Parts: sequence; structure tokens; C-alpha cells
Amino acid sequence: MLVTDHRSRWDDSLLTDDRVIHFWDEEREVGGWYAQQGVYPFGSTAWDIYFLYGPDAQWDESPEPLLSSGFTIIVQSQKLLQDINPLLTAP
Repeated sequence: MLVTDHRSRWDDSLLTDDRVIHFWDEEREVGGWYAQQGVYPFGSTAWDIYFLYGPDAQWDESPEPLLSSGFTIIVQSQKLLQDINPLLTAP
């Protein structure tokens, strides 16, 4: 979403857990889909926003159940940490 955004410049070393899968949405399809759902009021592509789903989430017509979301990620980082922590400590 920024001029400097490019897959080759993306640092994927921040999330190294084996359960993490990194995707790059070159065509902005996912961000566009979320923006069309009305969850992002700042343009036609949602970015700098998180959507947290648990291990039972499925994407049929839409991804659900949504556990938490927020933007900007930095502003909402404490909320994200609070909401993701139970998933990280679950057996």
C-alpha cells in the first residue's frame, strides 16, 4: 500500500512459528474484499488492519468466526496481544 511495498522487501522473519503461513496479496484481492465488507472506512483496500481467527475458523461465504480485529495494527497492538494470547497458550 506504500510506494516501498514490495514482496522482496517484506521482512517475514518476525513471525517464525511453524503454524504461520505468509501470503503476499499482489493483486490486493483480500484487502479489497475486506474493504467491501464495510469493516475498513479508508478506501477500496483494507491495509494496516488485522483480523484474528481461531483454529476452528473456516472461509465458506466469509471467514468466521472472527475473534478480533483492529486498525492501525500499531495502535491496536495491545488489544491484538490480549486477544491472541489465549490462542498461543491453548493446548
